[in-house]
Amino acid sequence: MAGKYPVTPKGEFRWPHIMVADTTYKAEGQFHIKVLLSGAEAEDMQKIVDDAHSEWKKKCQQKSAKKTWQEYMPYKVSLDDEGMEEGTEFHFKLKASGTNGRTGQTFTQRPVVVGPKNEPLPSSIKVGNGSVGRVAYEIAPYEHGTSLGIQLRLRMVQVLKLVEYVASGNADDVFDVEEGYEVIVEEGNNQTEEGQAFEDDGEEKSGDF
Repeated sequence: MAGKYPVTPKGEFRWPHIMVADTTYKAEGQFHIKVLLSGAEAEDMQKIVDDAHSEWKKKCQQKSAKKTWQEYMPYKVSLDDEGMEEGTEFHFKLKASGTNGRTGQTFTQRPVVVGPKNEPLPSSIKVGNGSVGRVAYEIAPYEHGTSLGIQLRLRMVQVLKLVEYVASGNADDVFDVEEGYEVIVEEGNNQTEEGQAFEDDGEEKSGDF
């Protein structure tokens, strides 16, 4: 653990939506990312989740001894293109906006995204599949009706090797070049509001991209 949140080992990013919230299935938006780990690192991470799940289930059973639940875990075994096991994917999520159930106040939130030297990444960068890094997270147990489980709440992401997302299709293949206005891009960035969660690593400090 580093700082106020536990941090995963370095892993490969799958389907990262960490710069812009995904609104495909949730109108309020959701930031999410899957991290592929393997070997002992995957086993250690899975044990952390399993232990938290077991502890939470015991507490729920103390309140409702006869109740049964459909249980959900935030990880699954990942297979490669040939059907061989390549590791375990851990799924991290963060609701982008909503209403606080206790206070009734609306809120917006986003994960902090930094590079190898813990500097905020410009918001114009699109982190894509195959990038490598670490995730700082919270363990958030839940019980909703007959559903019970552990959510890995996404808080911060450190990108150590960047593979930028490039949309399929190329405008040059569709449109002719014409004279017109000049596009001016103003780059924003992510503020490290949560404080430094990742320890300095001499090997990574020089940057991998």
